[in-house]
Amino acid sequence: MFAGKPGDPHPGMFPECIFRDSGTTGRICLFFLVLGALFFLDIVTTDIILLMGGAELNPLMAGIVTNPALHSAIKVGILLLVFGVSIAAEVRVRGTGILFYGVLITLCLVVVANNLLYILPRLAG
Repeated sequence: MFAGKPGDPHPGMFPECIFRDSGTTGRICLFFLVLGALFFLDIVTTDIILLMGGAELNPLMAGIVTNPALHSAIKVGILLLVFGVSIAAEVRVRGTGILFYGVLITLCLVVVANNLLYILPRLAG
């Protein structure tokens, strides 16, 4: 990992950069966009639930979700933190950034699905 590539001006001094592998970079950017879209859907569906008279079940977010701007700002901050951590992890151990995103995307899918399971039956009836 620290051996460098042939022709590097300073072989062995710096870890290999993931940006040399455009496939990995593309996947991380794609997962960043997917996670961002899921965060957006979480914000929208949570706001809909609150407008329908529902309540936030997560005690850590209960005071935050009532203010959509604050809710959005926190989600953007988390998204940027996740991006930085995934890049740092990928530089150290190839594949960990993508694994990290996979876990978070799965968690967000469950949250959005749960929100939709609350909203859709109430819209139909």
